[in-house]
Amino acid sequence: MTEHSESASDGPRPGTYIVDEMAWVRDVPTDRVWQWMAAGWSDLKTAWPVSATYAACFTVVGLFCSFGLYFLEMPYLVLPAISGFLLVGPALGVGFYEVSRKIHAGERFGLKDAFLGYRRNTYAIMSLGITLVFMLQVWIRLSFTIFALNFPGVMPDWVIILKRAISIEGVYFGISITVLGSLFALVIFFACAFAMPLMVDRKTVLIPSMLTSVYAVWRNRRAMLLWAPLIVVIMTAGLLPVFVGLAITFPLIGHATWHAYRDVMIPADQDKAAA
Repeated sequence: MTEHSESASDGPRPGTYIVDEMAWVRDVPTDRVWQWMAAGWSDLKTAWPVSATYAACFTVVGLFCSFGLYFLEMPYLVLPAISGFLLVGPALGVGFYEVSRKIHAGERFGLKDAFLGYRRNTYAIMSLGITLVFMLQVWIRLSFTIFALNFPGVMPDWVIILKRAISIEGVYFGISITVLGSLFALVIFFACAFAMPLMVDRKTVLIPSMLTSVYAVWRNRRAMLLWAPLIVVIMTAGLLPVFVGLAITFPLIGHATWHAYRDVMIPADQDKAAA
């Protein structure tokens, strides 16, 4: 379990917050990232039957969608869909946050709690989920637009893409799609890094949660410069072995994210007193 010793920098900064519902945020050093991972691993070991089963359900769905796109002769949609999984990951991780919350509170938990974790704050969580799905749709549309601009008159086929990968068009396409994907990931990371755990824990609504997340990421940008790439590397490692690795990497990141949230946010019973 992640704990944080209070310091002078922990207190709220007057005039910082846009709306009263935002949570107070404190500074954490970069090396706390490894403690989040260790705490996440501890939760995973404690709740591995629940966490692995919950993650396995999304793994099966991912495999079904990937093979479905392949058999429907639309393999070019597989990679955007896989990358899109990373974009909607914060919404899917709600079950891990709820399980970690119960572990932290010393409460009993089961698979039902993971799947019904959204009920703690149904409308706000659904709102964020819908927002992320919308962002996924925009991402897929824009990725095809970039393909069309770089390969005019060419059907989106991976055989063609691989053949032209070393051409000028292929280089421009690779740079363009990487820059666009990075921008999308950056925006979503800022807005959602702590928003969903905050909704689960304190039942806050959409806008204050996202604003708190943006401020928390910016204030702890040094730690986040390590945390964000670490998430990408670990989740990508889980995706590579035909999604199977997600049974471990997805819950690990989910539980670790909960501890990151607990470490960065000042407890609710202290932030109002500090105000």
